[in-house]
Amino acid sequence: MSNLIYLDTNIFDRIEKELHNEKYSLIKEHILDKTFICLYSNAHINDLYRGFIKNSMYTEGHLNNIKILTNNLCLCQYWGNSEVTVHYRDIFEFFNETVEENEAEPKSFDDLVRSIDESFYHLIEVFKEIPFSLPDNVELPNVMSYLKVNNVYDLINNIYNFYTLLKTDYSLYKSYKRYLRETIAQCEPEIKKLFSDNSPKHLDISKIADKVELKNKTSENKKYSDVIETFFKFDLDPHHTDKFFNNMFEDALHVFYASHCDFFITNDKNCKFKAEKTYKKLNIKTIVITSEEVPSII
Repeated sequence: MSNLIYLDTNIFDRIEKELHNEKYSLIKEHILDKTFICLYSNAHINDLYRGFIKNSMYTEGHLNNIKILTNNLCLCQYWGNSEVTVHYRDIFEFFNETVEENEAEPKSFDDLVRSIDESFYHLIEVFKEIPFSLPDNVELPNVMSYLKVNNVYDLINNIYNFYTLLKTDYSLYKSYKRYLRETIAQCEPEIKKLFSDNSPKHLDISKIADKVELKNKTSENKKYSDVIETFFKFDLDPHHTDKFFNNMFEDALHVFYASHCDFFITNDKNCKFKAEKTYKKLNIKTIVITSEEVPSII
């Protein structure tokens, strides 16, 4: 019986480039002889899109390599679905659709509201006439101190732009995570008091948070929400964190999709660490290995 394997993008890349490397040729050989069944996902598409933006010269080769190794077998969590979809979808078609969607994505809050309707934009402009200021006893955290807020429109616009910048600005994302860690540490004693009647004293704040069922769901698929949110908690560990939000989120997506397979193969040490911790916490049976360990599963 064939094993389902999920390759991190870095493994697809090595298979393509290191044709004479024994460990990568071994993986390719066992995919082509059906010992392994390999799938791709929209997380791979997103990784390739970021490379496409920097230099589109190599994109076609990357796509063709994945197409050969997966035979276009796609694993995707489509919006609104309660389960992941496994189907055959041409990777070139999927990638081109992603490029079109990203090019149409609003670059600012102004673009967003204008894309809905020009009359809606004029309605929203009313908020520019409503003054806004923080109460005297409240200050913006240092990570947001650069924001200039004079009215309600400024507030909405700056929050939108702040979270857009988080995706690409290394220093901002680093500061934001440091702020989160510091805030969690400050709030932990008070939060523990709220649960003192029914939670063991040894529980830390992350374990207490696990007991709280959030009303707002990340996705209709509970497994998706659980994996993404758990992975993000482990990313707060400064020793295993990603430099960029986009990298962290795509790694979390890879870990989610790999959770539907027998093996997840990655050479990213930080991703491997967080994947193993996530799977252990959620009791997921997927085994995480590096390319060096592939011979042990054949």
